[in-house]
Amino acid sequence: MKKFLILLFILISFHKLLLSQVPRETRAVWVTTNFQLDWPPKTFNQEEQKQSLEDIFINLKKKNFNTVYFQVRSNGTVMYKSEIEPFSPYFTGDVNVLPNYDPLEYTIKLGKKYNLEIHAWVNMIRCFSGSDDRFLQSPLHIRNKYPQYTVMSISENGGVSYWINPAIPEAQDYLVNILLEISSKYDVDGIHLDCFRYPGNNFDDDKYYNKLGLTIPKDDWRRNNLSTILRKFNEQKNPLNPFLKLGATPIGIRKSLNGASGWEGYSSVYQDTETWLQEGLVDYLTPQIYWDFDKNPKFDVLADDWVKKSHNRNIVLGLAAYKSDVLPQLDRMIEFSREIGASGISFFRYENIANLDFTFFEDLAFPSNMPWKEIGNPNHSKKINLTYEYLSKNEVMLSWENKIQESNLFRIRSLALFNTTGTKTSTKFIGTNKNKVKLKFAKPSKLSYSYRIGEISRLWNIINLSYQISVKVPYLEDLKNSSLINMSPILYKHNSSSGFLSITSSLNQKATLDIFTIENTGYQKIIELKFGENIFRLKDNFKLIKSIRIAYNKTGKTDELNFIN
Repeated sequence: MKKFLILLFILISFHKLLLSQVPRETRAVWVTTNFQLDWPPKTFNQEEQKQSLEDIFINLKKKNFNTVYFQVRSNGTVMYKSEIEPFSPYFTGDVNVLPNYDPLEYTIKLGKKYNLEIHAWVNMIRCFSGSDDRFLQSPLHIRNKYPQYTVMSISENGGVSYWINPAIPEAQDYLVNILLEISSKYDVDGIHLDCFRYPGNNFDDDKYYNKLGLTIPKDDWRRNNLSTILRKFNEQKNPLNPFLKLGATPIGIRKSLNGASGWEGYSSVYQDTETWLQEGLVDYLTPQIYWDFDKNPKFDVLADDWVKKSHNRNIVLGLAAYKSDVLPQLDRMIEFSREIGASGISFFRYENIANLDFTFFEDLAFPSNMPWKEIGNPNHSKKINLTYEYLSKNEVMLSWENKIQESNLFRIRSLALFNTTGTKTSTKFIGTNKNKVKLKFAKPSKLSYSYRIGEISRLWNIINLSYQISVKVPYLEDLKNSSLINMSPILYKHNSSSGFLSITSSLNQKATLDIFTIENTGYQKIIELKFGENIFRLKDNFKLIKSIRIAYNKTGKTDELNFIN
């Protein structure tokens, strides 16, 4: 069973809020293993391989990503322990010779450690391309094991590739079994289908089509062959993770539009994506919209078309971070994706964003919501007790019962701090399997904070497990009490650079602060007072303040401050 991370939500009202403007947005990247483009590195040292992958995850977490499309099948070989296909040669140099670790299992482990969703990226119909003959020399390769399933394709530049014929029922089952093997043996968050298409119109399947004696037009027949594979998997899947997300990455032009014409998914490679969405055969699509705003095909025209025809499924826009004309427009593309209601974006590929000075995601966000998968989402009727004790004037220890049984249905355990309305939270990961945590009030902006403990479901929904408790900042509570007793303003020096001003007011009014420094200079600040006790945090050159005079605009009264060290 998976370990759980505790998630700490801390509200700091004067700081940047991490779950503020974009609380749910899929932020994905393709980590390409084919040809070892992103990973594994070109070394057979397996510890270096593992460290290289962890470095990728550390970087992605730092950049506030939340989803990884990790390529596990390409060229007819896989990067996990399979009873169906041979293992990739990229790790040991030889086909079907495994390293001392399982790359997919290790990737899932890193995903849990860094709270990144892992979608197993599977190249489907294409089973070989390129010039590395190690793949085709293996007797276990599908081209050699089941030659009747494969068709050779020659591109315009003379390149040779092999593709599985998706019309053959046994070949369909072969591909479905690959997906079933992954989803039943590995605790992945999703499966991501690529090359789920025909190579083009000139695919050599005339004999097979004529042999069947069908009356359905060949184009419709081809489109239905791909859709049938999705239907078969959906009918048979019994994944380890019951909330498994199934997605695909079609080519960027669904059908040609005014301002966005070219190689079409529907008529050129037979991807009937609208049927996939209408029938709920996929949970999300990540169309490869690898163009800019300026030239045909235009990014915005295509992106808007995909979102409008989503049929309430997630549309994650694929961006070409590798293209020089697209790279300067990435910020604009992300903003546009939010404007049109897309579910997020994905970058192709990791290497192209690895060294960017990342400003795209300043805040943390959970992956986009999928409410149609909520059926059966677990809930808890019993509440956990949450208690606290003061350790010092700046520190408090929160504790709770750790009696919740670990379950694959939950991602992480969470501790949440809310303001009075339960909105505006920020997020920090603090460890595994804990039942207590220390909180420091280094720069408090409120007298007290409210906490709840909860869990994060596999669909990134917070399920509260405890009643809310309120924790008062000890020295601000003392300051408040002292102010109420003395009924006069108090200046509390918190440290050399900041402090707090406590004022008890008999009515709602404004006050002018005349602040004098040890350098014999001065300046003014206007503050709003509410009836009763008011606390303000002062930060600007506090150590230079010599004295403060307060003038109340309604009562005409003035006050000099008492200092509390």
